[in-house]
Amino acid sequence: MIAEIKGKLWQTGHNLNESLEDNLTGNFFGALRYIPFDLALRKILSGGVYPSKIGDLIGKISADFWSDKIEFWPYDKEGEIDALLNFDDSVIGIEVKYASGLSSDDDIDNFSMIDNKSIEAEDSKNQLVRESRIVSRKGEGKTKILLFIANSEACRKVYNNVVTRNIISNDVQLAYITWQSILIELEKLKLDDRYYQVIIDDLISLLMKKGFESFKDMQVDFDVDIDQERFYSLYATDSPDSDFETNSTIKGANTL
Repeated sequence: MIAEIKGKLWQTGHNLNESLEDNLTGNFFGALRYIPFDLALRKILSGGVYPSKIGDLIGKISADFWSDKIEFWPYDKEGEIDALLNFDDSVIGIEVKYASGLSSDDDIDNFSMIDNKSIEAEDSKNQLVRESRIVSRKGEGKTKILLFIANSEACRKVYNNVVTRNIISNDVQLAYITWQSILIELEKLKLDDRYYQVIIDDLISLLMKKGFESFKDMQVDFDVDIDQERFYSLYATDSPDSDFETNSTIKGANTL
């Protein structure tokens, strides 16, 4: 709904990947605006974000009504960041990905700046780097965080690439939270207000529909004592959910 209000959805299906991401952004953050920040979004972000030190910073933010604290797709000369959370002492820029990668990148690498401060850093056109400059300008005098949201594989890959190249604005802290982690944190929430809980349950259903449910554990029921000195074979059943393979060596198993 928020994405449609802001004119981010193309009725003809043009630019479908971005429309899907904008719709997910609007649905997720738009729905959470109806719940006090301290009861939902703060817990979700602080509990699932990486690195954990950023979670500690977010955990210190206190707000009740916060609909006036979030701005969707604010204009900037360097582009549109998906959402900007502007609190009294902190600003959090949010970039959301669902079905696409970063919109721009280059080969700039300022890793040498870590040891040699005399070398002038180059400005990268990488999407997250551009958005870190936006957050830097928007958050003058505040703690500045740029939060990247995507599926688990994309989050780790993009984060590691950007961090090792040392290209994010110096006064901005980059972090990420996966959609899988968000779903886990949503499932932990049990709110006393039944109207709030309806919103949480709907968001859980939405993310599950999007395919963000992650593997949690393996339930194995059989009446056999496991002996670490013996060899065991594991076979997949006809269930589509049990089709997997592994090349890992099991400690204590005898090889044939």
